[in-house]
Amino acid sequence: MVSALLLWSSIALAKPVRPAWPVAAVVVAPDGTRLEASIGVPARSKRGVLFLHQNGRNREDWSALAEALLRDGNIVLSFDLRGHGAHRPTPPAELRPEDYQAMQADVTAAVALIRANGAERVCIIGAELGANLAINAGVADPSVVSVVLLSPGADLKGIIAIDAVQRFAPRPLLIVASEDDLAGARAAAVLDSKAQGPHELRMLEKAGRGVQMLMRSPALEGDLVGWVGSRWLQ
Repeated sequence: MVSALLLWSSIALAKPVRPAWPVAAVVVAPDGTRLEASIGVPARSKRGVLFLHQNGRNREDWSALAEALLRDGNIVLSFDLRGHGAHRPTPPAELRPEDYQAMQADVTAAVALIRANGAERVCIIGAELGANLAINAGVADPSVVSVVLLSPGADLKGIIAIDAVQRFAPRPLLIVASEDDLAGARAAAVLDSKAQGPHELRMLEKAGRGVQMLMRSPALEGDLVGWVGSRWLQ
């Protein structure tokens, strides 16, 4: 009896093990290109969130949001698109059209990696160029159950979003833009009007573009965590 009480006490006092973040990983593209990544894997999670950064940025842009979604019980993965971050940082002006097209295969490889770590359902969150890559990846893979687009464009570096937004239905889609980003706000409104499935457009004020909105609009991080968490079963 005493030993049973001691065991119960030790269980009650034990703190939940917090998954390590970030853990280094590598996304291997179909052409053999190795792209540095950061991953966090909570125990027994079957939900994964993949982050795609905007042009000229890198995976570290997502650190705060990724950690918040990791605490919410999701596997999280961010990586440097080719030509960015730890993968031979290249000024965007020097990237070729074929480099941008190859990024779509990079995203497919990243989805495969997060699924290999236990994710059966995946949400992709992308900013600007990453948003356009995200919606196209979602169309191609039924394991992608929802997508969040921050400041997407109709056509960014040859990655076209309009057709993909229409074809992503009936899965849920969230589009976020800021009124002070005039081109981004217009593109977001057009994409929202083309969406066929459950979709939502959130227009912020004076929040900038892409991941900048997370810094200028503090409530956005919590809103995104809540939106992602409520869409796993839709």
